[in-house]
Amino acid sequence: MRGNFHQGVRAIRIEVVEEAGSTRGFYGGRDFPPPVNSCGVSQSDRDLVATVWGWIVILGATVVFGTLALLTSWVPPRGRLFLFWARAWSHALLVLCGIPFCVERSAEASAATQAVFMSNHESLVDIPLLFVGITQSVRFLAKRSLFYVPFMGWSMWAAGFIPVDRRRTEKAADVFVTLERRVGAGHSILVFPEGTRSRSGALQPFKKSGFLLAIRTGLPIVPVAVSGARDVVGADSLWIRRVPAVIRFGDPIPTAGLSVSDTRALMETVRREIVRLHL
Repeated sequence: MRGNFHQGVRAIRIEVVEEAGSTRGFYGGRDFPPPVNSCGVSQSDRDLVATVWGWIVILGATVVFGTLALLTSWVPPRGRLFLFWARAWSHALLVLCGIPFCVERSAEASAATQAVFMSNHESLVDIPLLFVGITQSVRFLAKRSLFYVPFMGWSMWAAGFIPVDRRRTEKAADVFVTLERRVGAGHSILVFPEGTRSRSGALQPFKKSGFLLAIRTGLPIVPVAVSGARDVVGADSLWIRRVPAVIRFGDPIPTAGLSVSDTRALMETVRREIVRLHL
């Protein structure tokens, strides 16, 4: 198994291309928004309109779908209906805000019943894109402060998502145990190996925790690349622009039979795949 791993991962074959919540109807049958005749209307004015409308949509959709998620959180199994509402929330945000997007997924990634998904992180838009793109039952880590956001954060608590306080490193072992429990319950895990959003758009150094989880549980790692999201909403910006975003899923990278000593090589392999998918 280790020999096969060190031979590298074969070339990605993007075999399945989906328009996950197509914007064709929103834009009158076009894939992306048609060019706007400026007629004296500047790009900054159009961005202002998109931003004001976008935040109205975000606040309204978060209240509506967050409330529905809370009201149905008692229905077993825990978190199943949250994912339904979270995906509906994601589709609503992307389509109503007029953000063109598509999902490209390899056949192997679609067929994986359970995996550790690892994605780059460059924008707030990454979250709705990933909710739309990941079809498996998934849980992910999020900053503890997000769990106190009305409606959205409360429903995340109810659904069993995992809060992380980066300032309390002594809790890392507890978080790891919680992740293993989620895996044992049959859920996939979404990890941002950079740990936080990239301010420059360049891929930052990876942290080991997600890779150790994959090795310990034997789950394959599915590399994911989100492209264009930073142009929609920048890492340190609240401005919204209606530009295309793409999310690409590569082939699963096996971890069964690997040991902790293989962590560094595994990290480099996943990093190369994410960079390649992003390009």
